[in-house]
Amino acid sequence: MSALAISKPEPKANKSAKAASSAAAVSNKTLELEWDELVPEDGRGKFAAAAPMHDYLGEAGPAAQQPMDFSVNKTLDGQNIKLPGFIVPLDIGKDGLVSEFFLVPYFGACIHVPPPPPNQIVYVRMTQGIALDSIYEAYWITGKMTVQNKQTRLGAAAYTVAADKVEIYKY
Repeated sequence: MSALAISKPEPKANKSAKAASSAAAVSNKTLELEWDELVPEDGRGKFAAAAPMHDYLGEAGPAAQQPMDFSVNKTLDGQNIKLPGFIVPLDIGKDGLVSEFFLVPYFGACIHVPPPPPNQIVYVRMTQGIALDSIYEAYWITGKMTVQNKQTRLGAAAYTVAADKVEIYKY
């Protein structure tokens, strides 16, 4: 199996909130998403004003208050998307290449408990694996998104992306 090269990022496109919300229109354009856009519009901000939790184990932060929510933004189904995040490898081939992984919004997700809700985890599969130099790096993933659940021992994803491009995220 040959490796898919990780490319340098392209300049970030300027997008308006209105363009992001018009994801329902089917087109050949790639939608550059932010993680909150994976949550249905009526669910955004639902947990932002929650009262602080105090726990001596330190595992009672905002993620602990989030339900295992499979509610999705259905307008993203079938869209070509570009989404930044961190890679959690699920399958590493004998050649050392990663062809299946979760894309998550922050480093350490799916390793620490609780994991993010399923609508904040994207299952990514690739026909060609990538040589993942570091799990500490953020990446842009580009490909076709579908609303499709995926369960693994590390977590559950509410979205699936057939990725055709991976590039390092530049801050």
